[in-house]
Amino acid sequence: MLALSLLAGYITNKLWISETLICLLVGIALRPVLDAVGEEGVLTFDRFTALEEATRVTLGIAVMGVALRLPAGFVTEQWRDLAIVLLPGLVLMWLTGAAIAFGLLGLALLPALLLGAIVAPTDPVVASSIVGGKLAEHSIRAPVRHLISAESAANDGLALLFVMLPLLLLTKAHGEAITEWGLRVLLWEVAGGALLGAAAGLATGRLFVWVKSRPLAEDQSLLSIALALTLTVLAAVRLIDGDGILAVFIAGLMFKREIVGAETRQSHLHGAITRFFDLPAFVLIGISLPWGQWRDLGWAGIAFAAALILFRRLPWWLILSRRLRVVRRREEAMFAGWFGPVGVAAAYYSMLATRPILRCSGPRRAWQFWLRW
Repeated sequence: MLALSLLAGYITNKLWISETLICLLVGIALRPVLDAVGEEGVLTFDRFTALEEATRVTLGIAVMGVALRLPAGFVTEQWRDLAIVLLPGLVLMWLTGAAIAFGLLGLALLPALLLGAIVAPTDPVVASSIVGGKLAEHSIRAPVRHLISAESAANDGLALLFVMLPLLLLTKAHGEAITEWGLRVLLWEVAGGALLGAAAGLATGRLFVWVKSRPLAEDQSLLSIALALTLTVLAAVRLIDGDGILAVFIAGLMFKREIVGAETRQSHLHGAITRFFDLPAFVLIGISLPWGQWRDLGWAGIAFAAALILFRRLPWWLILSRRLRVVRRREEAMFAGWFGPVGVAAAYYSMLATRPILRCSGPRRAWQFWLRW
């Protein structure tokens, strides 16, 4: 972290490699060292549980950072473009990834749909390295950069719908799975989590404005408030078994709406805090990469990765961009379609998919009571 912080400007503006990829390579290099220590040494923790929780927090802080960096009113002004890239765009990326997994990896339909859903959302952590820095600001119009950032933050939370549908169909009878998906995942986890996040962001923003008018707080408090809001919403939504990533993004948007003006002087500081939390997750991902299982896939695995890069996103953006107001040129559509990184969000959902469906008894009893009623 010390080395990356000292060289952040050089890496962002001069090198073709991103900070996130550097951290991933560090994790890959550390893996043999940690394995040599043995399970009695460093690796006494559950690597997959650590990765799931680290990626959850990382995504929460990343989407909060996106919400605070977006211009005030961008989401409401560009809701039509966002709806296009989030609804047909995300669905098409999901189905394309599933078709590639079905054809190249030989998976059955439901496992292919699950894998397609895991790799469908774009990553806000990696996307920030694409749309940030002097080179990006000089080369890409601001509305296009903002659209890529907003899409990457929002589709991370919405991807839960597409991950849980095949996961439920794999583990339950189809009628029960569809009912549970509609009631628990769509209404309780996604919609309920979004409402809780909106209420938390609105209340926190108005409270900040109120204490500032006394004055009982300073502008410097904004970063600690945003970080605390992120962790509080993640924890609160986790307690009700909701979609914490989407809830944090909506909380950030509502918080930003209430405090317009106070955040502009500290955007660079929030970027530094985001880097401090985001980059270690890529070291952990690098440590946890399943090289042996990938080797067993052979050339099919390499072909799957290449097909995802070429076909999962780019063709659909070239088609959908004709309906987008923000994207004015074909070159901008190609840029936005090419840079759809798969990163922390895919790691988070892949860990989530390895967990049993029955994750939390309290909230499940509540919605099951509602279902019986």
